[in-house]
Amino acid sequence: MNTPATDESTTCRRPDGRVPHDVRRHGVRWFLAIAFLGAWIPWIGVYLLGGSLDDPLTQLASAAFVPAIAACVVRRWITREGFVGSGLDLHWRSSWPYCVAAATIPWGVLLIAVLTAIALGWWTPSDLEMTTTTWAYLAAGPLICVASAPLFWGEEYGWTAYLRDRLVPGRPIATTLLTGLIWGVWHWPLPWVGYFGGGTGAAEAFWSMLWWLPMSILLEFLIGWLWSATDSVWPGAMLHAGANLVASIGMLNVFGDAVGINAASLLLCAGLLPFVAVILLTGHTGGPRVSRRPARS
Repeated sequence: MNTPATDESTTCRRPDGRVPHDVRRHGVRWFLAIAFLGAWIPWIGVYLLGGSLDDPLTQLASAAFVPAIAACVVRRWITREGFVGSGLDLHWRSSWPYCVAAATIPWGVLLIAVLTAIALGWWTPSDLEMTTTTWAYLAAGPLICVASAPLFWGEEYGWTAYLRDRLVPGRPIATTLLTGLIWGVWHWPLPWVGYFGGGTGAAEAFWSMLWWLPMSILLEFLIGWLWSATDSVWPGAMLHAGANLVASIGMLNVFGDAVGINAASLLLCAGLLPFVAVILLTGHTGGPRVSRRPARS
């Protein structure tokens, strides 16, 4: 007979392992407060001190792990629900096909984005000027997704592994839309504090804010599918890494200056849309999660 360890951090859970409604809502409020203030204050501080958020090290140091920190603080000290079933394990034997999907979908997103740019007349293959190093970087896309996943774990352990299951339980499409919306709004200060480098005008920054909403929602549909299928935060972190470092940087290398920031955001959405359509048409909308916790007896 398995005897679960008793720990004060899990005393808020019901016998079935679920967190009561009032505790869940209390935790969500605290999580959002810590996640938003813990990121927005450093971002604005960096900007006021003359820094810029286009520096990857500044991004990592200022807020990359804030959502995970918020989730850990809430789990340990606010709701005291602990970390059981929080998606830290990879479950490789059952999750490897989804890891492969997470590491290769960004290639497909990039290809669709490029074809869309050609169809819209924004870019032609004759404009392509890429070095051997750049081609090698894009060819290593899946390896980049896997190697960079720990950097994006900080967001996914907060937004996906903590928040999405608690917003609208039992309604996967609604909770995906709401999670993606909140996640997108979290990024809103970035266009104003140098995330895209210098010279970003007010109109361009405003449209960048708006584009972050559909991008985040579309990505959350894919991440939610991976999360519900694997009960692990790691495939979603791989996909998130690929969206940023393979698809987005890939577009920057392919298009150069021919496509602006907001046009690139539209193309990224176009690249994600077919994959989201498949998820919706097949009913794999990200819930309920397949729990891989050992059975209690």
